[in-house]
Amino acid sequence: KITKAGDKQAICKKLMTVLKKRYKASPAKHDRPVLETMLHAVCLENTNYAQADAGYENLLKSFHDLNEIRVSSITELEQAFSGLEDAARRALGIRTILHYVFEKNYEFEFEVVRRKTLDLASRQLDKIKNISTFVRAHTLQVTLGAHLVPADDAITNAAVWLGLAEIDATPAQATAAMKPAVRK
Repeated sequence: KITKAGDKQAICKKLMTVLKKRYKASPAKHDRPVLETMLHAVCLENTNYAQADAGYENLLKSFHDLNEIRVSSITELEQAFSGLEDAARRALGIRTILHYVFEKNYEFEFEVVRRKTLDLASRQLDKIKNISTFVRAHTLQVTLGAHLVPADDAITNAAVWLGLAEIDATPAQATAAMKPAVRK
């Protein structure tokens, strides 16, 4: 049975009320540069903020600089994510992002995305291979303030369970399905 848009909004409103009671405060906001936001998003996918922050800090402490991370092997990078599941995928995502940014700019600066429209920024991020829909949506939401709901596997499963997304929805489909249901 297809859930109507008004029903989806009502579900989201009730859900937000329950979540606000359960979790008194939202995670601390970080004003990171675009590149760091993307790297943190790789750490955040399918985990919580505390684990993601720990993984991100461990990554930065384990290597001298971003260039050393870029030229390291996936196996070496996996060790920085020892406390997180799917460390190999995270390592590949981090290295892919750093390779793309460095090859494009010959430096680790990606703030140009912040000055683009949502459509142009989205197309720019789509050029980066091996990064997930979650990383793209999270980056656009945090850096541009885009009206998106970054959905990883856990959020997708919750959206399906709540009737906000179709049963066989992918994270990309769940992100698109929840966008009109969640108030800006």
